[in-house]
Amino acid sequence: MRPMKMHGLPARPSNSDYHLFRPTVVRTPAGPLRLYTKPGIFSWRKPDRAAQMLLSTLAKDGVPAGSRLLDLGCGNGVIGFGAGLIQPNVELHLADASYAAVTAVSFSLDRLGLPGRVWHSDVGADLPAGLTVDVVVAHLPRGRDLGEEFIRVAWERLEPGGRFYLAGAKQTGIVTRVATTGEWFGNVEMVATTANYRVARALKRPGSAPPPPSTYHQYTVSQFQARERRWEYVSKPGVFGRKGLDGGTKRLLAHLEVRSGERVLDLGCGAGMVGLVCSGLTDLEGVVMVDDSLPAVRAAQRTIEHNRLPRAVARLSDAGSAVVGERFDVVATNPPFHLGSDVEFDTARQFVEDSRDVLGTKGRLYLVGNSFLSHDQVMEGMFRRVDEIHRDRFFRVLLGARPVGRVKGRPLPPLVTEP
Repeated sequence: MRPMKMHGLPARPSNSDYHLFRPTVVRTPAGPLRLYTKPGIFSWRKPDRAAQMLLSTLAKDGVPAGSRLLDLGCGNGVIGFGAGLIQPNVELHLADASYAAVTAVSFSLDRLGLPGRVWHSDVGADLPAGLTVDVVVAHLPRGRDLGEEFIRVAWERLEPGGRFYLAGAKQTGIVTRVATTGEWFGNVEMVATTANYRVARALKRPGSAPPPPSTYHQYTVSQFQARERRWEYVSKPGVFGRKGLDGGTKRLLAHLEVRSGERVLDLGCGAGMVGLVCSGLTDLEGVVMVDDSLPAVRAAQRTIEHNRLPRAVARLSDAGSAVVGERFDVVATNPPFHLGSDVEFDTARQFVEDSRDVLGTKGRLYLVGNSFLSHDQVMEGMFRRVDEIHRDRFFRVLLGARPVGRVKGRPLPPLVTEP
């Protein structure tokens, strides 16, 4: 068997870059668009091909003057704000479950004077009850349950005669989602295609039957096995690890060590499985669970409440932004390296940098990643000792001990440059 190629995490000039929201000119089929963006938001450098195709379709079809448009899963808002370039006389609503994305859109609205309203929402759950629109646009995410909830919310929020535009990559299931749209709306048309991307359009016909009832927002109590005992956690569709303990986290839990009186950070917590196990292993000073995803933090908080963990808390956080300036003895993390259909390492690197800065002088970082990812190359510049404490065909667990080069007096994120 040939050795697997290692994928490095590229360096960046400053650890403040990741948390810095910048006004950036983005080129779209509707024209140049200035908006705030940053690493960690899908297609933050430029719109991906699906977004470009969707905007080209909107430009061709036109957006009715005076209409209301909802951009579901808006990211940095490039599709919704791009629609505003096509038709300035439109009422824009932008929604996303990502804390970083909603923060970026808020800066675009407030500091650049772009029109619209932004909603921090788990798909449609947190939108105003009476909000209905004439157009819904969505760059569909990966995952059947989540993708189908986007389609369902589009149908529910559209006025009769309204239009739904959906776009995405083949590898994230767009072809199947288009078929579901056709079934639930009673019509769908593929309006733009390339080898890897699709854009489709559906109309909500007056009197059409609603989609099947949703179970997407139902939280359930499930179990997993770790450290020779069973644990109960609370989760829902759309949360990482909802169907059980993933392989990486399983190995992380098998090899991390926590000691009595320590303070632990579960970085990128999902439903809070790592923080839960740490709380049960010994008498800790406290556990903080953080995630960029609104549904993940809500699930983690329910996990805390279900297990009656008085010294645990869940917070929204863009990487480690919510805990900058605090101190921990242990950070445990399974950092992401996918963002939508893209592979990106900005967030994973920032997980390491933020861990370094919040750990005490004798602090420890436990990190798990796919075996072909070279997280250790990043960690070696930030910890006096980096050990590989587990390795198999699929995953490596790394231990970084005694952080070095910690940035003292870091300004608290989010950081923003003037337009």
